[in-house]
Amino acid sequence: MTDVLRVAISRSRSEVARLVLERIAWRGYIPPEAGDAEEVVWHLPADQVDLIRSVLRRNRRLAGDAPADRSAIDDVCDSIAAESHRTGIRPDYGPNTFGA
Repeated sequence: MTDVLRVAISRSRSEVARLVLERIAWRGYIPPEAGDAEEVVWHLPADQVDLIRSVLRRNRRLAGDAPADRSAIDDVCDSIAAESHRTGIRPDYGPNTFGA
């Protein structure tokens, strides 16, 4: 299994998500700039998939006041979750030792 999740995100949604991550000065994964591409391919480290989704969702208010901008963040998070589920690429939290 690979340790990188590749997710294609539309340019407009990717730019909104990138803006949110830059506004909070996120030191983890920053998606590439969109340029003229229709879609931006994000290469998320598997160990940060859940973290990036939660950081984006928690800070979506920084996307702007427009409901469409906040919805763009939700769509990015949903795309990451769907691709993670489809490919099985997720963080490995180790063995579940609770209750053992």
